[in-house]
Amino acid sequence: MNRYTWALLCLLLLGCGKDLPLPPAKALALPAAEIDAMYGAVPGPYTVVARRNISLATDSGDSLAASLFFPGEDREFPLLLFSHGNWSDRHSYDRVIEHWVSHGYVVLAADHADCCSPVTGIFHSLRYGQLGLINRRVDDLNLLIDSVSELESRFPQFQGKTDLNNIAATGHSFGAFSAQQLGGASPLDPDSGQYDYQPDKRIRAVVALNPPGPMFDTITAQSWRGLVAPTLATTGTWDVQKGFWEDWRMHLMSFENSPADNKYALVMEGADHYLGNLICRTQRDHPPQEDALRILQIVTTAFLDAQLKGDSEAGRTLGVGQLETRTNGFAKILQR
Repeated sequence: MNRYTWALLCLLLLGCGKDLPLPPAKALALPAAEIDAMYGAVPGPYTVVARRNISLATDSGDSLAASLFFPGEDREFPLLLFSHGNWSDRHSYDRVIEHWVSHGYVVLAADHADCCSPVTGIFHSLRYGQLGLINRRVDDLNLLIDSVSELESRFPQFQGKTDLNNIAATGHSFGAFSAQQLGGASPLDPDSGQYDYQPDKRIRAVVALNPPGPMFDTITAQSWRGLVAPTLATTGTWDVQKGFWEDWRMHLMSFENSPADNKYALVMEGADHYLGNLICRTQRDHPPQEDALRILQIVTTAFLDAQLKGDSEAGRTLGVGQLETRTNGFAKILQR
């Protein structure tokens, strides 16, 4: 059995195997008014405009399905690229994306080749190989940046909304690694034994929701040595997946193994990989983890505002110990 066949078998087990049994999620024991008073907790002041069914032409002649979200108000906003998790799709993260847009961001999201079902994911893994599939995701994100002018011509209401000097890469799970690649992370080429650390200088920050630990022959402990962009990684103490990451701390590997000084990690008590059924696997038969989603919205918004808008109040929200104290231990921020 070659390494790609073995990787696909692992993917199949991950996608179809039973979830590890977990107790009910811990509740955030705070009055609603106290949560609402936290930085970025409530929707922001901007109107959310969505164009969900866009087709972009690629250099290979294929088409890339994409969604565009932007504030309705007339001014420039930072651009966020979003990359979905393995076998998921761009539509399964609307509550996260729309919250960011309401706080003054343009978001472009795409369906990668592995999207939407195990069948298409496995087919394209066989077609491109694991390394090829990983790198195609980065090509998709670059196409999103390159398509801003075209989208302005197609959607007049979108004209003049994007500040291309302020771009962040964001993503969940497998897509979190795709975002981190733009920040300087690299898969291992198993044939050459080499990494290709090439941070995109246009990317000012990375938000990695539940980033992977080691995967197959391509994502290793060394993959994040070149991740130089300011990065926020998120995880939870029940962020475990049978056959892959049976210890939630493995999701902190990118935080721990990347160059220090501008790295943050959010850890939430009892949060799992999908926040119950709120992101990625929205048809999952698990209770929604609404408290974890709210904390995720708070911390990611604060991080983006601090990095892309220079907001000092947002920066203070990320101070070590503050969130843990305010949430009575439900969530904490690590920094290095």
